[in-house]
Amino acid sequence: MKAISKIEAAARQLDTAIDLYFANADSLAVYTLAYASFKVLFDLYPHRKNDGFTTQIDEVIAVEGWKRMSQPANFLKHADRDPDALLEAHHPDQGVSVIGLATLLYRRLAGDFTPKMRAFDFWMEEAGYDELGIEEVDENAARVEHYRRVREAARAMPRDQRIAFAKKQYRFFLENHARLQTLVEEGQASGLTVTEIMNQHFSGSENTAD
Repeated sequence: MKAISKIEAAARQLDTAIDLYFANADSLAVYTLAYASFKVLFDLYPHRKNDGFTTQIDEVIAVEGWKRMSQPANFLKHADRDPDALLEAHHPDQGVSVIGLATLLYRRLAGDFTPKMRAFDFWMEEAGYDELGIEEVDENAARVEHYRRVREAARAMPRDQRIAFAKKQYRFFLENHARLQTLVEEGQASGLTVTEIMNQHFSGSENTAD
């Protein structure tokens, strides 16, 4: 039986939380797994790195409050001191920011995302494309406009419909990212621009909110 390291255990919990999120599964289960992974990675980080990154995260969380962030996890973890407690408020997307923070910690500790973390990061970038100020590298105006309309349509969807669309994007990413990444790398090695590579291989039909 193979021993399991702290970082491997955290990665497995986090990957499972991501799977459950895109499956629109129970949000409390998503939060429990995401927060457990985040805490392991947050506690582990200073033992592996000395760059102050956890201090930056601590400052970010302090704006909302550690107590508020940990409340759902603590509520779900024990009942010895508060058997009659109620979880007053819980949004189904409450675990998203916890997943995001955990993936950042994991990448800095392990050197890269897992494929599922990378797929989650891609979806978050698509969902917040304009707010994040992501630079557009494609010079094909028609394709850029197509993807803009897809993102706009996804944002306007009711949550359940948006998550169903996100699930399709998640699966597509996991099934195709390695192949598409190879095409990009080979194209760039041949001196092609990003737009030229996309003209050859990407019609835009693989990303639709229909």
